[in-house]
Formats: sequence, structure tokens, C-alpha cells
Amino acid sequence: MESDGSGQSRRATAEQIRRLAGFSTCEIADALVKLKHPTGGYVPDLERFSGSEEGNLVGEVFTVEMVDGRDTEAPKLEGHFVDEATPDTVLFILTPPHAKSASLGGLLATALHKKGVRGVVTSGRCRDLAELRALDFPVFARGHSILGQSPFTRPSRLQVPLTIAPTSSSSSSDLDFPPTTVHPFDVVLADLDGVVVIRPDVLDEAMDLAAKGREVDERCRQDLLEGKGVKETFKKHRGK
Repeated sequence: MESDGSGQSRRATAEQIRRLAGFSTCEIADALVKLKHPTGGYVPDLERFSGSEEGNLVGEVFTVEMVDGRDTEAPKLEGHFVDEATPDTVLFILTPPHAKSASLGGLLATALHKKGVRGVVTSGRCRDLAELRALDFPVFARGHSILGQSPFTRPSRLQVPLTIAPTSSSSSSDLDFPPTTVHPFDVVLADLDGVVVIRPDVLDEAMDLAAKGREVDERCRQDLLEGKGVKETFKKHRGK
């Protein structure tokens, strides 16, 4: 198995992960923006395809890099990535952006679910939606497909940093949303609004800021329910 290459010395504790589950992705992203994270930890363009809409997916990341099936230069795995996945983690799969095939289907999801993996986030596609939903197995992806993984893509490396670029527009510019890098042992939080990734070394600070932000938002909400203006409410509670 590849090392993560991130120089990361800290890992999230079980208590930190339990606490994170009490926040929304929006609250954590807002906190990361305040901490000057260039993307707020946001991994854009992902939607929930299975798993309860009322719940969220939270856990330590186990990364999988997939490459084009025609790529003969990239490393090859000796075993299957599902067999290598660590229980109680969230599998995070990077798929070539041009791929139209799925990187996860019903059989692999069944094996991961049985193994105790918490869920899957992929920059690619999934398939067998009925099976995924019957399992109530959380899957977040950019789309779905009817094509399986082989021969279109193949897993190449495990537990390496993944750079997730947003879906490209017709013309690129310096104003494009920047990519987000996901490292092994980062923590992912995913819910109805989307997916955010947090480095363990800023987790406590981000959650503390998110808790304060929640209190401020609640005071704003109460004033707005009383019919007060948005500008005066935000100035009063947010200082702007």
C-alpha cells in the first residue's frame, strides 16, 4: 500500500468524528472559509445517490485512485481495493474526469457494507441504484451510469493524496473554482447539501467556529422571523 505522502502526523479521534456528525456541511465549510481555506473544503458537483436523506456520512478517508483502463504506465494493484479498504472509514475514489463508467456498483457496495465501511464518495459515477438504496449504503457521486468499471477504468493506487477538480466549464479561466486535495486520514462530512473534507489538524478549530456560527445564525433567524430587515439583522449579529 502506498504511503499518504502528506506529512500528516495527526489523525482524528473517535470523539472528534462523533462531534463533527452534529454539524452540517454548510456550517463546516463556512468555518473553513473563515480559516482561509481556498475552497472551504468543498468538493463540488457531488450528489447523494443512496443513503438516508435525514442522516449524514462522516468518517476518516481511505483514498482510491483510478486511472483510464488503457493506461499501461500507472501502477497496478495486486489485490482488490475493496479488500484493502479499512472498516469504519469512508472510501474516497478519484476517477478520470472523462470516464462515463461507474466506479462503484451494487456488488462492491455490498462487500463494503458488509466489511463495515461507512460509505463511498467518488468524483465519478455509480450504478445499480436500486441495490445501493436497498442497502441504505451512503454513496455520493457526480452522476450515475449503466456501465461497469472494467474495461474503462481500473484502480491504481491506495492511500495517496487525490486532487479533485470541479466539473470543467466550456471555457477555463483564472476565475474557475480551485481543486480540492483529499489526503488519506482526512475527515469527510457529506449530507443533503454536499461534501466537505477537513484536515485533522484544523478539525477542532473548525468545529468551534461552526458552533459559534450556528449560534449567530439562530439569532439572525429569530430576528428575521419577527420581521426585521436583513441588513439590520446581519449588522447586529454578524457585524456586517
